Amino acid sequence: MKVTMKALIIQDDKRVLGDIFHAFQICLPEAELVCTNLGEKGIELGKSVPVDVAILDMNIPDISGFEVLKQIRHYSQVPVIMLSFSRDEADIVKSLELGADENIVKPFRQLEFMARVRALLRKKITPEESNNCLLAEKYKKGGNAYRTKRIN
Repeated sequence: MKVTMKALIIQDDKRVLGDIFHAFQICLPEAELVCTNLGEKGIELGKSVPVDVAILDMNIPDISGFEVLKQIRHYSQVPVIMLSFSRDEADIVKSLELGADENIVKPFRQLEFMARVRALLRKKITPEESNNCLLAEKYKKGGNAYRTKRIN
């Protein structure tokens, strides 16, 4: 039986959530995504559902992403990627000092995002899974359009 990678996503912006889903669909289609738009619920899910990575928005409706990160660090060393629209150096430094492994400014590029996820998971992913990623190639026309091909 193949072990599926699980990601906890705490994100309230549906567009950003869609971008995350799409990125995982391209590069890690077998991944199970456990999602919530609330920090308190994310903390509960993190305690009850073993995950391989957590993707946490800095600005969620109920509590600060910083507070969620602090709470996660009380019970887990799961790799955490913080997402934020803020380019403020103080916010980025604070998230890293509180225990985030990465800080990505939105909007993000999906392939770079997944490269960062995969870098955090590198020690957990088998060589077979590592080679099972899709390579995106930019179309000659259209600028932002991509087509994908599987690399084995």
